[in-house]
Amino acid sequence: MSLQQIIDSAVNVEISRSKLVAQTISRSGRISTASRNWANPFRFTVTPQPVWTASEYRSVFAELLDGDRNTTMGFYLNNISQSTFQATLGNSWMINYQGNNDSNNNNTLDSYSATSDTAGSKIVLTNTNSTSITAGTYIVKKGDYMRLVGTRYPYISTADVIIPTAATGITGTITAAGVRVAQDSSFNSTTFLTTTTRTAITGLSSTTNLSVGQIISETGSNTGSFGGITYIEAIVSSTQINIVSTTACTAGSITFAGTGNTSTPCVCVPIHRGYLGTVSTNTEVRVGARAAQFVVNVSNLPQIRYLPGQLVELTGDIELIEEIL
Repeated sequence: MSLQQIIDSAVNVEISRSKLVAQTISRSGRISTASRNWANPFRFTVTPQPVWTASEYRSVFAELLDGDRNTTMGFYLNNISQSTFQATLGNSWMINYQGNNDSNNNNTLDSYSATSDTAGSKIVLTNTNSTSITAGTYIVKKGDYMRLVGTRYPYISTADVIIPTAATGITGTITAAGVRVAQDSSFNSTTFLTTTTRTAITGLSSTTNLSVGQIISETGSNTGSFGGITYIEAIVSSTQINIVSTTACTAGSITFAGTGNTSTPCVCVPIHRGYLGTVSTNTEVRVGARAAQFVVNVSNLPQIRYLPGQLVELTGDIELIEEIL
């Protein structure tokens, strides 16, 4: 528990989860960017409580110092009660679950579990109790922590995802790869270059009953086609949605349907990094404080200064990096 105690009593904890991004500038002034850091580990800089009594220092820091930089350790970003599974510290506001699918208040999704289709930058959820779920209810909100039971890596949702309403008979045109399209409805000046697996559907007459994270499937005879599991990444306007597929889509006209609150699987939750590892069907999903659990290696330890009065001062920060196997 020593690292957890240090985190709990720290003066501050800095978190970095920025991607490894490279930029190049052409002679004409065009800037190109690329990122290949799929694992995207969390990095922490912990400023510990600076002065400890000798007894506190021995009980709290002995394990950390003995393990040095050779031993992996685990901690919750905000310590939780083992009886209520709720965060117990004043900074719990950072990681509180914001969705509405946790009526038992134990930081576990009530009506959804993860499926074995989870892969790429998404977690696929299927409903486990279709009689008690209401369309329009938030499963997660942007920024919610998620972690599948039995796995070691937490993820952060990158979009608000609701329980969807079934949609049928939607028609539009899948955009071919290599076209620059609007990325979302909030910043229409922000665009991305379409690929065969991340593209747009334009020419919609309406986006009624469509929602972010909703899984869509083609119906009827079409020129265009979806590739594997396809979900809505963003609703840009009443005439355009952006989609992500597991395999290549074919450009052209298409008629499609969207999953509803009793569909299996039901939704895809976009996450901040590619999913690491594999998962079995019907795996419970932790959210909020119970999900924000990390396994880390120590990359830097503070210096120690012994003071009169049986006091110990730590003269630097502790740096941690998430261990990715």
